[in-house]
Amino acid sequence: MSSSTTEPRTSDAGEPVRRDRTWTITTTCGCTVSGYLPAWAEVDPSETGVLLDELPTLIADMSHWTRFPGPRMAVAHRGVESDDSEVFRTSIDANPYAGGPLPRMPVANIRIVGDYWLHSLTPSGLAEVAAQLRAQASLLDDEIRPQLISARDDWLTQQRT
Repeated sequence: MSSSTTEPRTSDAGEPVRRDRTWTITTTCGCTVSGYLPAWAEVDPSETGVLLDELPTLIADMSHWTRFPGPRMAVAHRGVESDDSEVFRTSIDANPYAGGPLPRMPVANIRIVGDYWLHSLTPSGLAEVAAQLRAQASLLDDEIRPQLISARDDWLTQQRT
């Protein structure tokens, strides 16, 4: 699909998101560093007035992300009902200058509910989760729901006798 046939992505403020963006960090001594800011990144990490000693940490901690909301459902924790909670919230995250275990390349992360996550999903890993969720939805619709209807009908019949 060409960009002329789709609406441009907008930020939370409703402004169009430019595709040729860069971030820039300027230190108090006038040193400036910049890098690529993906079109999907919701926040521009640009700063001015950064102490030179803080620059390496600021760059190492840099994260680009975008969020996709999940549906709200009533959940219970340890038998206690709660208000509706967001489930299956998804994000795309990249930590382009991170050392260690954080992903430099964009990955998907799915927050199941509360603080339970599926982390660092590659495109194929995300496809596997989507297939598992579709299979679970089919199981709910095609097998469990009919059995639940039957069980409830049977229960009501037994309660009347």
